[in-house]
Amino acid sequence: MKLKVLIALAQSLGLAGVFGLAFFDSSLLFALPGINDLVLILFVASKASWEWAVSSALLATLGSVLGARLTYRLGNKSGGELLKRRLPEALRGRVLRWTQRFGALPVGIAAVLPPPFPYAPFVISAGVIDVPRNRFSISVGIGRGIRYFVETELAMLLGRRLVRHLDAIYWNALKGVAIGIAVLVALWLLFRFLHRRPADRLTITGD
Repeated sequence: MKLKVLIALAQSLGLAGVFGLAFFDSSLLFALPGINDLVLILFVASKASWEWAVSSALLATLGSVLGARLTYRLGNKSGGELLKRRLPEALRGRVLRWTQRFGALPVGIAAVLPPPFPYAPFVISAGVIDVPRNRFSISVGIGRGIRYFVETELAMLLGRRLVRHLDAIYWNALKGVAIGIAVLVALWLLFRFLHRRPADRLTITGD
């Protein structure tokens, strides 16, 4: 899809479109990953107003949480059948184990990362594992909120320059976010290990 077409699409859709695209992107009803991010950035850049930027980020986050809740319910009812259709067995087992061990954390991390990082499998697995819904919603809201507010802030600060160099900025930002999240997860795991009960540490050492 050409950039001019996307700009025209962003301007024509407005806030309702920003909300709708974020909702469908987090549900299983949409097949164009990343289009909501591009439309959001282009819409905010075209408006060049902090009021529009904040409103857009909030609505996109709300739409994403509601869409994710829908996918969560489908995963909760399907008992893993959706994951079987979307992921190979080895990766499916890994995603389920991560979710079972860390709860809502994996889906929150996946919510921050843009495509091509897979997001839907983590949402579905949260439903399969029956992660508490409030924790799930908060995790998705924080993750998507970080992502959308960073995007809208970049759109406001860089404006048309961001639009012209969107592809390069997108991938550089992805690398930076991935490194930052990897560091945070490593620190969190270290914290968990250091605060284990002495009996747990002996068991791990004995294995």
